[in-house]
Amino acid sequence: MNKTIIGIAFLFMASILYATQFICGAFGAIGASEWHKEEFSRYMSYVPNGLIVATVIALVFGIAFFVWGIIESFQRK
Repeated sequence: MNKTIIGIAFLFMASILYATQFICGAFGAIGASEWHKEEFSRYMSYVPNGLIVATVIALVFGIAFFVWGIIESFQRK
C-alpha cells in the first residue's frame, strides 16, 4: 500500500479522534440546565487523557507517513 495513502488514513483517524473528545464532552453535558464555556470546560475535563494521546500518536504517524510517501514519489521521478 502506498505510504501517502496510509498517512492520509492516519490523519483522518486523528481528526475523528479529535472530534470524539468534544462529542464525549457534549454527551456529559446533556442534562445540564445551562450551557456556557466554563461548564463545558468542566465536562471536557472528564474526557479521558488516553483519547488525546491516541490523537497525537495518529497525527504524528499520519504526518510521518505522508511526508515519507511524498519524498519517495519525488525521488522516483
